[in-house]
Amino acid sequence: MKAYRVPKGIPPLWTHQKETIKLLKKTPTVYDTSDPGTAKTRSHLHAFAERRANGGKKALIVAPKSLLQSAWASDASKFFPELRCSIAYAECRAEAFNTPADVYIINTDGVKWLVKYPALLKDFDTLIIDEATCFKHPTSQRSKAIKNLSRLFQYKS
Repeated sequence: MKAYRVPKGIPPLWTHQKETIKLLKKTPTVYDTSDPGTAKTRSHLHAFAERRANGGKKALIVAPKSLLQSAWASDASKFFPELRCSIAYAECRAEAFNTPADVYIINTDGVKWLVKYPALLKDFDTLIIDEATCFKHPTSQRSKAIKNLSRLFQYKS
């Protein structure tokens, strides 16, 4: 597997980010409990970008609505400009999943919609859940939906 090369002008990875990436590369399911503000987004995108560059499939990112653009899409365009992102806001979910991209970003309530259309995920292998506490109640519709969806992915973090 070839290593992902960070574009020029991008700050180097911190030691803990390198360790996270190493773990994500060797372990298909990871629960990352790093503190807020420790650049988990970049680490997870880096591991995915490397898999994608080596023939991997697409990624689904599930995050709170406030982080879809401000964290995930922004960091993807800043650190991984070759990755195409599509944000599936509530009013344009179907359109977003019909747009060619490498990374699809949806909010936590969007999984209840997505579970009705599992065929949309046939070309995906990576699931990244930001703020897993949004799925802590096992009997909620949202938690049941993500449990069903997660079975479709090889890599989960």
